[in-house]
Amino acid sequence: MKKFILIVSALFLIFSCMALASDSGRKIKNIRDLKTEKLAAQRGTVGQFIAEELLGENKKKLLTTFEKYVDAIAALRQGKVRAVVMDEMPAKRFLKDVEGLMIMKEAMSEENYAIGFKKGNKELIEQVNKALSEMKADGTLNKIFEKYYNSDVSEISPDDIDFNLNASGGKLVVGTEAGFAPYELKVGNSFIGIDVEMCAVIAKKLNKILVIENMNFDALPMAVSTGKVDMICAGITVTPERLENMDFSENYVIGAKQVAVILAEDFAND
Repeated sequence: MKKFILIVSALFLIFSCMALASDSGRKIKNIRDLKTEKLAAQRGTVGQFIAEELLGENKKKLLTTFEKYVDAIAALRQGKVRAVVMDEMPAKRFLKDVEGLMIMKEAMSEENYAIGFKKGNKELIEQVNKALSEMKADGTLNKIFEKYYNSDVSEISPDDIDFNLNASGGKLVVGTEAGFAPYELKVGNSFIGIDVEMCAVIAKKLNKILVIENMNFDALPMAVSTGKVDMICAGITVTPERLENMDFSENYVIGAKQVAVILAEDFAND
């Protein structure tokens, strides 16, 4: 009897391994193929909401969320998930630094980025919108984008950014999540990125010292609503749900994409 149980157990293990091998070998042709796969996303992002919608009733079983994009990408490389749903620009940065990844051609959504504020903070919103309009009109904002799109971020130093430390008008405290290159990333004890440089120019126009508060992305809405920070800027998508709890500036990015990052070897290119 014991021998029979051992044989059955051995057969079970063999078939289980065969099933796992079959699952891991299944190629991904398009976004629809991800509906039954294990996915990853950064917690609190639009990427998480899109992944949940794609997975439907299986989202609790198949979706893993992480505090940082880098941890989601690590899970992908370790074979724990089949795809990471994330913003396109940070995805492109990962592809530059990490071999064996690819971005699915089909975008999962398009969205706009804006700066978030505590509900009713009209004075600061008006000041920031005025600064943004000026930056768009004189080309300053476009130059910041071009700098980060065309440069290696390892060559950019926080010392090159004017945080307006001698300002006499107080502080502008900005909450961000510094794992979202090229929009924000931590270098040593300071920060660089599109959002950081944009906020530095805004602070200068407001005669304020720029102070960056780095925190988890999903903590940002609470930080601004409780007054811990004056505003939040971290590639934040304007959504109806977020509009219920905070106010936003005018858009500074239009048509940003959410994409799926997979292992290149998993793609069915036939």
